[in-house]
Amino acid sequence: MFKIFAYGTLQVPEVMRAVTGSVFPSQPARLHGFARYRIRNRVYPGLRRETGSFTDGVLYEDVSARALKDLDAFEDDFYRRETLTVVTRTGIQADAEVYIVPPAHYRLLVRRSWNLEDFKETWFREFLTHCRRLSN
Repeated sequence: MFKIFAYGTLQVPEVMRAVTGSVFPSQPARLHGFARYRIRNRVYPGLRRETGSFTDGVLYEDVSARALKDLDAFEDDFYRRETLTVVTRTGIQADAEVYIVPPAHYRLLVRRSWNLEDFKETWFREFLTHCRRLSN
């Protein structure tokens, strides 16, 4: 079983369920040393290493190998999955799989932050429909 740190659209349980077909236990968590930015011409973000920064998100637990494979297929080719340490709201450290943008692809990032509430208000319904079509 795996742990996944989600910092973008996958923070929304409906999106995670549309992509993997499953619901996982989750809790708030934070990843230090990375900043979240919009990706050019996309409605979702990417992470880049940035000293002194942190990104809040959701730690999903008990993720199956099949669901991880579904997530790998869902994520764009410019992401790289790495095992990184996140900290839960209760202060517990956990190793989790995180999709980051490697330096070779930093040009895709727009130096504007990405906000979950803005995504939910503007793009959520359309994005969820897209995710459901991909999984069928």
